Amino acid sequence: MKETLLLILDYSISATLFMSLLQVYLRVNKIWKRKHEQEVADSQSILGLTLLLINCALWIVYYAVNDDVKSIFDTSIIVFETMIFALISTGFWVKGSKGLGFMSLIKKAFSAERKEADYLLNKFFKPSNAGVIIDILHQLAMIDDYLDPKEQELIETFSKEWGIKYDIEELNKNRYSSEEGNYIRLRKSVEDYLATQPDKEQAAQLKDMMQTMIEADDEITQEEELISSELMGLIENFIKDSDEIDAFHVMIVPQNQEHHDSIKAMMPEATIYNIAGGMAYSVGKFYSMKYAEMICDQYRQEKLFTIVHHPLVKIDQNSDESDQK
Repeated sequence: MKETLLLILDYSISATLFMSLLQVYLRVNKIWKRKHEQEVADSQSILGLTLLLINCALWIVYYAVNDDVKSIFDTSIIVFETMIFALISTGFWVKGSKGLGFMSLIKKAFSAERKEADYLLNKFFKPSNAGVIIDILHQLAMIDDYLDPKEQELIETFSKEWGIKYDIEELNKNRYSSEEGNYIRLRKSVEDYLATQPDKEQAAQLKDMMQTMIEADDEITQEEELISSELMGLIENFIKDSDEIDAFHVMIVPQNQEHHDSIKAMMPEATIYNIAGGMAYSVGKFYSMKYAEMICDQYRQEKLFTIVHHPLVKIDQNSDESDQK
Protein backbone atom coordinates (compact mmCIF):
# COMPACT_ATOMS: atom_id res chain seq x y z
CA MET A 1 0.00 0.00 0.00
CA LYS A 2 2.79 2.37 0.96
CA GLU A 3 4.79 1.51 -2.18
CA THR A 4 1.72 2.16 -4.35
CA LEU A 5 1.15 5.53 -2.68
CA LEU A 6 4.80 6.53 -3.20
CA LEU A 7 4.62 5.46 -6.85
CA ILE A 8 1.50 7.61 -7.42
CA LEU A 9 3.17 10.51 -5.67
CA ASP A 10 6.29 10.12 -7.82
CA TYR A 11 4.24 10.21 -11.04
CA SER A 12 2.30 13.25 -9.73
CA ILE A 13 5.51 15.16 -9.01
CA SER A 14 6.80 14.33 -12.49
CA ALA A 15 3.55 15.71 -13.89
CA THR A 16 3.94 18.93 -11.88
CA LEU A 17 7.33 19.47 -13.48
CA PHE A 18 5.61 19.60 -16.85
CA MET A 19 2.96 21.93 -15.39
CA SER A 20 5.70 24.22 -14.02
CA LEU A 21 7.30 24.35 -17.44
CA LEU A 22 3.94 25.20 -19.03
CA GLN A 23 3.23 27.93 -16.44
CA VAL A 24 6.60 29.55 -17.08
CA TYR A 25 6.05 29.45 -20.84
CA LEU A 26 2.62 31.13 -20.53
CA ARG A 27 3.94 33.88 -18.22
CA VAL A 28 7.04 34.57 -20.30
CA ASN A 29 4.99 34.50 -23.51
CA LYS A 30 2.77 37.37 -22.29
CA ILE A 31 5.76 39.52 -21.31
CA TRP A 32 8.02 38.58 -24.23
CA LYS A 33 5.52 39.96 -26.73
CA ARG A 34 5.72 43.37 -24.97
CA LYS A 35 9.44 43.40 -24.02
CA HIS A 36 10.05 46.45 -26.26
CA GLU A 37 7.75 48.65 -24.12
CA GLN A 38 9.36 50.86 -21.46
CA GLU A 39 6.38 50.47 -19.13
CA VAL A 40 6.75 46.68 -19.23
CA ALA A 41 10.47 46.94 -18.44
CA ASP A 42 9.74 49.33 -15.56
CA SER A 43 7.13 46.94 -14.15
CA GLN A 44 9.82 44.32 -13.41
CA SER A 45 11.79 44.69 -10.17
CA ILE A 46 15.43 43.97 -10.97
CA LEU A 47 16.30 43.98 -7.27
CA GLY A 48 13.52 41.53 -6.43
CA LEU A 49 14.50 39.26 -9.33
CA THR A 50 18.16 39.34 -8.28
CA LEU A 51 17.22 38.27 -4.77
CA LEU A 52 15.09 35.46 -6.22
CA LEU A 53 18.05 34.23 -8.34
CA ILE A 54 20.29 34.12 -5.26
CA ASN A 55 17.61 32.26 -3.31
CA CYS A 56 17.13 29.69 -6.11
CA ALA A 57 20.91 29.17 -6.48
CA LEU A 58 21.18 28.28 -2.78
CA TRP A 59 18.28 25.80 -3.06
CA ILE A 60 19.84 24.15 -6.14
CA VAL A 61 23.06 23.59 -4.18
CA TYR A 62 21.03 22.12 -1.32
CA TYR A 63 19.10 19.78 -3.65
CA ALA A 64 22.34 18.74 -5.37
CA VAL A 65 23.87 17.75 -2.04
CA ASN A 66 20.79 15.66 -1.29
CA ASP A 67 20.68 14.19 -4.82
CA ASP A 68 17.15 15.55 -5.42
CA VAL A 69 17.07 15.73 -9.23
CA LYS A 70 13.36 16.61 -9.57
CA SER A 71 13.69 19.62 -7.23
CA ILE A 72 16.79 20.77 -9.10
CA PHE A 73 14.87 20.65 -12.38
CA ASP A 74 11.85 22.47 -10.90
CA THR A 75 13.99 25.24 -9.39
CA SER A 76 15.99 25.57 -12.61
CA ILE A 77 12.74 26.37 -14.45
CA ILE A 78 12.18 29.26 -12.04
CA VAL A 79 15.78 30.42 -12.57
CA PHE A 80 15.22 30.44 -16.34
CA GLU A 81 12.07 32.55 -16.01
CA THR A 82 13.71 34.93 -13.52
CA MET A 83 16.70 35.53 -15.78
CA ILE A 84 14.43 36.44 -18.70
CA PHE A 85 12.39 38.87 -16.57
CA ALA A 86 15.61 40.36 -15.12
CA LEU A 87 16.93 40.96 -18.63
CA ILE A 88 13.64 42.62 -19.64
CA SER A 89 13.81 44.82 -16.52
CA THR A 90 17.05 46.39 -17.78
CA GLY A 91 15.23 47.70 -20.85
CA PHE A 92 17.57 45.74 -23.12
CA TRP A 93 14.99 45.55 -25.94
CA VAL A 94 13.43 48.99 -25.38
CA LYS A 95 13.87 51.40 -28.25
CA GLY A 96 16.56 53.96 -27.45
CA SER A 97 18.49 51.66 -25.12
CA LYS A 98 20.54 49.88 -27.76
CA GLY A 99 23.30 52.49 -27.61
CA LEU A 100 23.90 51.81 -23.92
CA GLY A 101 26.15 49.07 -22.64
CA PHE A 102 24.66 46.16 -20.76
CA MET A 103 26.23 47.26 -17.43
CA SER A 104 24.88 50.78 -17.95
CA LEU A 105 21.39 49.34 -18.44
CA ILE A 106 21.69 47.36 -15.20
CA LYS A 107 22.87 50.44 -13.26
CA LYS A 108 20.00 52.47 -14.71
CA ALA A 109 17.47 49.80 -13.68
CA PHE A 110 18.84 49.65 -10.11
CA SER A 111 18.78 53.46 -9.88
CA ALA A 112 15.11 53.57 -10.92
CA GLU A 113 14.35 50.77 -8.45
CA ARG A 114 15.88 52.73 -5.58
CA LYS A 115 13.72 55.78 -6.28
CA GLU A 116 10.52 53.70 -6.22
CA ALA A 117 11.45 51.37 -3.35
CA ASP A 118 9.21 53.09 -0.78
CA TYR A 119 6.17 53.52 -3.06
CA LEU A 120 4.22 50.56 -1.67
CA LEU A 121 5.18 51.45 1.90
CA ASN A 122 3.71 54.91 1.38
CA LYS A 123 0.54 53.28 0.09
CA PHE A 124 0.19 51.06 3.15
CA PHE A 125 1.43 53.50 5.79
CA LYS A 126 -0.80 56.47 5.10
CA PRO A 127 -0.26 59.05 7.87
CA SER A 128 -3.07 59.71 10.31
CA ASN A 129 -4.89 62.99 9.63
CA ALA A 130 -3.56 62.92 6.06
CA GLY A 131 -6.31 65.33 4.98
CA VAL A 132 -5.25 67.81 7.67
CA ILE A 133 -1.63 67.59 6.49
CA ILE A 134 -2.68 68.37 2.90
CA ASP A 135 -4.64 71.39 4.18
CA ILE A 136 -1.60 72.59 6.18
CA LEU A 137 0.70 72.24 3.17
CA HIS A 138 -1.78 74.13 0.98
CA GLN A 139 -2.06 76.95 3.51
CA LEU A 140 1.73 77.16 3.65
CA ALA A 141 2.00 77.23 -0.15
CA MET A 142 -0.61 80.02 -0.31
CA ILE A 143 0.84 82.10 2.55
CA ASP A 144 2.26 84.56 0.00
CA ASP A 145 -1.06 84.59 -1.92
CA TYR A 146 0.46 82.63 -4.80
CA LEU A 147 0.42 78.91 -5.50
CA ASP A 148 3.60 78.15 -7.41
CA PRO A 149 3.26 75.26 -9.93
CA LYS A 150 6.11 73.43 -8.19
CA GLU A 151 4.35 73.74 -4.83
CA GLN A 152 1.10 72.52 -6.37
CA GLU A 153 2.85 69.56 -7.98
CA LEU A 154 4.42 68.60 -4.66
CA ILE A 155 1.11 68.67 -2.79
CA GLU A 156 -0.59 66.71 -5.59
CA THR A 157 2.12 64.04 -5.30
CA PHE A 158 1.34 63.53 -1.60
CA SER A 159 -2.43 63.63 -2.11
CA LYS A 160 -2.31 61.02 -4.90
CA GLU A 161 -0.14 58.66 -2.86
CA TRP A 162 -2.54 58.95 0.09
CA GLY A 163 -5.67 58.73 -2.03
CA ILE A 164 -6.93 62.19 -1.06
CA LYS A 165 -8.55 64.70 -3.40
CA TYR A 166 -6.62 67.96 -3.55
CA ASP A 167 -9.34 70.54 -4.17
CA ILE A 168 -7.64 73.92 -4.40
CA GLU A 169 -10.84 75.91 -4.83
CA GLU A 170 -12.46 74.26 -1.80
CA LEU A 171 -9.41 74.81 0.42
CA ASN A 172 -9.17 78.46 -0.62
CA LYS A 173 -12.70 79.10 0.64
CA ASN A 174 -11.36 79.11 4.20
CA ARG A 175 -8.71 81.77 3.53
CA TYR A 176 -8.92 85.15 5.22
CA SER A 177 -8.71 88.48 3.42
CA SER A 178 -5.97 89.68 5.78
CA GLU A 179 -2.38 88.43 5.75
CA GLU A 180 -2.29 88.23 9.54
CA GLY A 181 -5.50 86.19 9.60
CA ASN A 182 -3.94 83.54 7.36
CA TYR A 183 -0.81 83.42 9.51
CA ILE A 184 -2.88 82.81 12.63
CA ARG A 185 -5.12 80.26 10.90
CA LEU A 186 -2.14 78.24 9.63
CA ARG A 187 -0.51 78.20 13.07
CA LYS A 188 -3.81 77.13 14.63
CA SER A 189 -4.11 74.28 12.09
CA VAL A 190 -0.65 72.97 13.01
CA GLU A 191 -1.43 73.43 16.71
CA ASP A 192 -4.68 71.46 16.35
CA TYR A 193 -2.86 68.71 14.44
CA LEU A 194 -0.25 68.38 17.21
CA ALA A 195 -3.05 68.33 19.80
CA THR A 196 -4.15 64.96 18.33
CA GLN A 197 -0.81 63.58 19.63
CA PRO A 198 0.54 62.15 16.35
CA ASP A 199 3.60 59.92 16.41
CA LYS A 200 6.67 62.11 16.92
CA GLU A 201 8.32 60.60 13.86
CA GLN A 202 5.29 61.62 11.79
CA ALA A 203 5.47 65.14 13.23
CA ALA A 204 9.15 65.27 12.21
CA GLN A 205 8.16 64.15 8.71
CA LEU A 206 5.59 66.97 8.55
CA LYS A 207 8.35 69.39 9.49
CA ASP A 208 10.53 68.05 6.64
CA MET A 209 7.60 68.22 4.21
CA MET A 210 6.96 71.85 5.15
CA GLN A 211 10.64 72.70 4.65
CA THR A 212 10.55 71.00 1.24
CA MET A 213 7.40 72.98 0.39
CA ILE A 214 9.07 76.28 1.30
CA GLU A 215 12.11 75.50 -0.85
CA ALA A 216 10.11 74.01 -3.76
CA ASP A 217 10.05 77.20 -5.86
CA ASP A 218 13.71 78.04 -5.15
CA GLU A 219 12.65 81.25 -3.42
CA ILE A 220 11.82 81.91 0.24
CA THR A 221 9.48 84.89 0.51
CA GLN A 222 9.20 87.15 3.57
CA GLU A 223 5.83 85.60 4.36
CA GLU A 224 7.26 82.07 4.23
CA GLU A 225 10.24 83.07 6.36
CA LEU A 226 8.00 84.61 9.03
CA ILE A 227 5.56 81.71 9.35
CA SER A 228 8.09 78.89 8.85
CA SER A 229 10.28 79.93 11.80
CA GLU A 230 7.20 79.91 14.02
CA LEU A 231 5.84 76.58 12.77
CA MET A 232 9.23 74.84 12.91
CA GLY A 233 9.64 75.92 16.53
CA LEU A 234 6.11 74.78 17.36
CA ILE A 235 6.70 71.30 15.92
CA GLU A 236 10.21 71.03 17.39
CA ASN A 237 8.81 71.81 20.84
CA PHE A 238 6.26 68.99 20.39
CA ILE A 239 8.94 66.52 19.27
CA LYS A 240 11.33 67.33 22.13
CA ASP A 241 8.49 67.61 24.64
CA SER A 242 10.41 70.11 26.73
CA ASP A 243 10.63 73.82 27.48
CA GLU A 244 14.23 74.10 26.32
CA ILE A 245 13.29 75.87 23.09
CA ASP A 246 13.29 79.66 23.41
CA ALA A 247 9.78 81.06 23.58
CA PHE A 248 8.46 84.60 23.34
CA HIS A 249 5.36 85.65 25.25
CA VAL A 250 3.05 88.37 24.00
CA MET A 251 2.17 90.34 27.11
CA ILE A 252 -0.65 92.83 27.64
CA VAL A 253 0.26 95.27 30.39
CA PRO A 254 -2.96 96.74 31.86
CA GLN A 255 -2.79 100.48 32.52
CA ASN A 256 -5.81 100.66 34.81
CA GLN A 257 -8.49 98.52 36.46
CA GLU A 258 -10.70 98.82 33.42
CA HIS A 259 -7.98 97.14 31.35
CA HIS A 260 -7.74 94.34 33.93
CA ASP A 261 -11.48 93.71 33.73
CA SER A 262 -11.50 93.89 29.93
CA ILE A 263 -8.63 91.40 29.56
CA LYS A 264 -10.19 88.95 32.01
CA ALA A 265 -13.49 89.13 30.14
CA MET A 266 -11.82 88.51 26.76
CA MET A 267 -9.24 85.94 27.92
CA PRO A 268 -10.21 84.34 31.24
CA GLU A 269 -7.43 81.74 30.83
CA ALA A 270 -4.68 84.33 30.34
CA THR A 271 -1.75 83.69 32.71
CA ILE A 272 -0.45 86.52 34.91
CA TYR A 273 3.30 87.17 35.12
CA ASN A 274 5.52 89.55 37.02
CA ILE A 275 7.77 91.51 34.68
CA ALA A 276 10.04 94.51 35.05
CA GLY A 277 7.22 96.89 34.16
CA GLY A 278 4.81 95.38 36.71
CA MET A 279 2.02 92.89 36.21
CA ALA A 280 1.13 91.60 32.74
CA TYR A 281 -1.10 89.02 31.07
CA SER A 282 0.42 86.48 28.69
CA VAL A 283 -1.90 85.93 25.73
CA GLY A 284 0.29 83.43 23.93
CA LYS A 285 3.68 81.71 23.73
CA PHE A 286 5.43 81.81 20.36
CA TYR A 287 8.70 80.55 18.88
CA SER A 288 9.56 83.36 16.50
CA MET A 289 10.25 86.96 17.53
CA LYS A 290 8.82 88.26 14.25
CA TYR A 291 5.64 86.24 14.62
CA ALA A 292 5.26 87.37 18.24
CA GLU A 293 5.68 90.99 17.12
CA MET A 294 2.94 90.48 14.53
CA ILE A 295 0.56 89.19 17.23
CA CYS A 296 1.63 92.09 19.40
CA ASP A 297 0.60 94.57 16.73
CA GLN A 298 -2.88 93.02 16.63
CA TYR A 299 -3.50 93.95 20.27
CA ARG A 300 -1.89 97.37 19.89
CA GLN A 301 -4.51 98.16 17.28
CA GLU A 302 -7.05 97.60 20.07
CA LYS A 303 -5.29 100.36 22.06
CA LEU A 304 -3.80 97.85 24.54
CA PHE A 305 -0.25 98.30 25.77
CA THR A 306 1.41 95.12 24.50
CA ILE A 307 5.00 93.88 24.54
CA VAL A 308 7.01 90.80 23.64
CA HIS A 309 8.79 89.44 26.70
CA HIS A 310 11.36 86.69 27.30
CA PRO A 311 12.19 85.12 29.74
CA LEU A 312 9.37 85.25 32.30
CA VAL A 313 8.98 84.85 36.05
CA LYS A 314 5.57 83.57 36.99
CA ILE A 315 3.86 85.05 40.08
CA ASP A 316 1.39 83.52 42.49
CA GLN A 317 -1.96 83.67 40.71
CA ASN A 318 -3.86 83.46 43.99
CA SER A 319 -2.66 86.95 44.90
CA ASP A 320 -3.43 88.64 41.58
CA GLU A 321 -6.66 90.29 42.73
CA SER A 322 -5.05 91.97 45.71
CA ASP A 323 -2.07 93.08 43.64
CA GLN A 324 -4.34 94.69 41.10
CA LYS A 325 -6.05 96.72 43.79
